[in-house]
Amino acid sequence: MKKIFLVYFSLIAITMLSACQTNKYNNVIKDKTPDPSIRIEDLDNNNKERPNIFYFDTEQGRSLFEVIFWDKMEDDHYYQGQIKNNDVRIDRVFKGKKIEVGPLPKNYELAMTFSQKEPFPSTILGKVQDDKGHTYNWKQSYESEAADHDYLINLPKFKGKKAKIALRMIWLNKNGDCIGVADKFFILEKQ
Repeated sequence: MKKIFLVYFSLIAITMLSACQTNKYNNVIKDKTPDPSIRIEDLDNNNKERPNIFYFDTEQGRSLFEVIFWDKMEDDHYYQGQIKNNDVRIDRVFKGKKIEVGPLPKNYELAMTFSQKEPFPSTILGKVQDDKGHTYNWKQSYESEAADHDYLINLPKFKGKKAKIALRMIWLNKNGDCIGVADKFFILEKQ
């Protein structure tokens, strides 16, 4: 009787664990596009004048979040736009918008986090436009070391003092079809 109970319990546990796994290859995504948490941390422990972590919350006016495409996979409907380059026009996004500028310390860590219940994107397409008119683009895959680990953003160095940042998140299904695109925008100023 104990063996039968252990076998059933093991099967139930395995089924529950596999059902709880959320990854970037799910064919079905949630109703609402997840807005990631973005934070920058000052890694210099000697600086006591200001807080060492700054959060770019959309609700507090520290960032902007825009959904480009999000579908529940009904009728095999996929995003047909550009997903290899971040083609956002940064000046247009920030025009007329007031958002709080975040600090960019000399030694920092810029991280993105999604709730464990939310699907995370496959790719991040980044764009930086500094106040001297230079634009920098980069691409990085979204691979988290563990479910509770923050994903680090590889921000390129820029020449100006202040920069507008655009992070385009791309969600792909297991077949490589684009099922979601969203942009996160914020501003950084060198300290």
